[in-house]
Amino acid sequence: MKLLQAALDLFDTQTTLSVLDQVGEYIDIIEIGTPLCLSTGMSTVTEVKKRFPDKIVFADVKIMDGGGIIGKMAFDAGADMVSVMAVAQDSTLRATIECARSYSRKVLVDMCAVKDMEGRARQIEAMGPDFICCHVGYDIQKSGVDPITELRRLDGVATPKAIAGGIRMETFQAAVDSSADVIIVGGGLYNHKNMRELAQAMRKILDKKNGKE
Repeated sequence: MKLLQAALDLFDTQTTLSVLDQVGEYIDIIEIGTPLCLSTGMSTVTEVKKRFPDKIVFADVKIMDGGGIIGKMAFDAGADMVSVMAVAQDSTLRATIECARSYSRKVLVDMCAVKDMEGRARQIEAMGPDFICCHVGYDIQKSGVDPITELRRLDGVATPKAIAGGIRMETFQAAVDSSADVIIVGGGLYNHKNMRELAQAMRKILDKKNGKE
């Protein structure tokens, strides 16, 4: 079943909760974005999990080192999933995954900035993460790199895949029709003038794909 994830790259807890009051019921995974993690520490993770206990709360901490330490901080705060960078050392990826397993939680490996996506994905798959994410980073989105096209480079990967990077309503159907198991939408959702209506429309498309209509 395909899931909808909202990447909340915001800067304070109150704004985050205000957005979630409008779109929370339509999404499956609430991402506490990297700017938010840096701005408020793990307190927003705790508050969001308290407010939305039935949702998957994902701390996008983008671990590059100290996989067990940072993973523990996020999981102790209530996170259900954390991110670790694919370009990190193998030992860091393994430490993050081992930490997650000790908490019965999940790990998403972010492929941002990986040059040999196919080769690195095969190496990472053997480590047993829960998701591998094809991520076109914020700073290169204006270059025209298409995450849906990039995702095809992971066609040989059996691990569930996520897709992120500038996905909006105009490209949402194509993202849903791709091999991605998780479709991640950020500013294209929370910057919309009617984010609730948009989230509802995205949910309808996803439910149809999942055979719920």
